[in-house]
Amino acid sequence: MTLLPLTTGATLGDIIDLERYPITDRTHPAYLALVADSQALLGKEGVAIFPGFVRDKMVATMADQTLALHPRMFHFRENHTVYFKPQEDGVDSGHPLRRLMKTEKDTVAYADIPADNVIRNIYESDEVLSFIKDVLGLDTLYRHADPLAALNLQGFTTGQQLGWHFDRSDFSVTLSLQAASAGGDFEYVRMLRNEDDDCYDAVRQFLDDPETQTIEVLPQVPGTLTLFRGRYSLHRVTPVEGDRLRLNAVFAYVDQPNVEFSAYARQLFYGRTSVDPLV
Repeated sequence: MTLLPLTTGATLGDIIDLERYPITDRTHPAYLALVADSQALLGKEGVAIFPGFVRDKMVATMADQTLALHPRMFHFRENHTVYFKPQEDGVDSGHPLRRLMKTEKDTVAYADIPADNVIRNIYESDEVLSFIKDVLGLDTLYRHADPLAALNLQGFTTGQQLGWHFDRSDFSVTLSLQAASAGGDFEYVRMLRNEDDDCYDAVRQFLDDPETQTIEVLPQVPGTLTLFRGRYSLHRVTPVEGDRLRLNAVFAYVDQPNVEFSAYARQLFYGRTSVDPLV
């Protein structure tokens, strides 16, 4: 495995709390116990969180660096079904494939994140990659090869949100950098569909009346790394309130090498198809 150099003068131990999360020694009993416990949580609850994964000082630095990039973020907005499938005309208006959710966020693409941004040290670390792979129980794991999608910084201003949806990927990896003044809660309904059934009736009932399901909330604590299996658990980010932005990083990993977005997906999510910055 080729080790990538850190892009700042900081060591990995300066950034990540290696005493609490000893990811640099994969044979250490503490590491093996951490992975086993995390795998159990991920299997049972569909989520594993690692509070204090990044040290407070570095989280504050990353939040400041992200805020500095906010004027250059692409403003993404889309109305979509919870399945990210096209609306179907052949079903009634209450069907989940006819109902549209609203998503609105600001995004910095990987190509636009400066080389000295601390967040790159985490995403480009082979130790972090191996840790994620071990927790997911995968034999292989790769960083996303797309120069725009591999690593994203996201900012949510007042009124912005992620509408209810199921992910198209098996898992997501995020790092909280700053909580909003209010709102911006990550809510999810565990296992509302499964591999064999999209469970339209249950989803419809929930959209009609959220009290038909248990809504769980993941606290957005800066410095927390989160692994979430969102393909089968419906989830959203509630509208942000107040002046302080909700900031997080999204790390894209895949189980196949050389994966890139299509030109359509790049245009949709980043407003362009090449690495050339937006004018």
